[in-house]
Amino acid sequence: MDGLEARLATIGGLRVSDVSPGQISPPCAIVGVPDVPDYRLTFRNGFAALSFTVVVLVSAALDRNGQKALAGYANFTGSTSIRTAIEGDKTLGGIVSDTVVDSFRPLGVEEVNNIGYFGGVFTVRVVSSGA
Repeated sequence: MDGLEARLATIGGLRVSDVSPGQISPPCAIVGVPDVPDYRLTFRNGFAALSFTVVVLVSAALDRNGQKALAGYANFTGSTSIRTAIEGDKTLGGIVSDTVVDSFRPLGVEEVNNIGYFGGVFTVRVVSSGA
């Protein structure tokens, strides 16, 4: 989670957290704790394969601006691209073997503390060969 947070922090103006913040200050990205559906498959012989979610929230105050900002984060390349930032160092600072942004799913308008935000969820696969 720390490695993903560090890579996302390379995007100028994006606030990043590896925990759900008590208050949202857009634009922000939140790295979620990965599901571990089967410990024996996920962590076999020192090998680890995890799927993280990264939730991105942008302002919905101005529909057009919020949607354009979210599209920029979802873009395959560019200065605000989540994929470009994360895959810019696929080892996340040398702590894993490989990192791939697998997918993006727009959420539309999400409400947090009675405030609307445009949002989207990225799925990020992280693989470590272990020790």
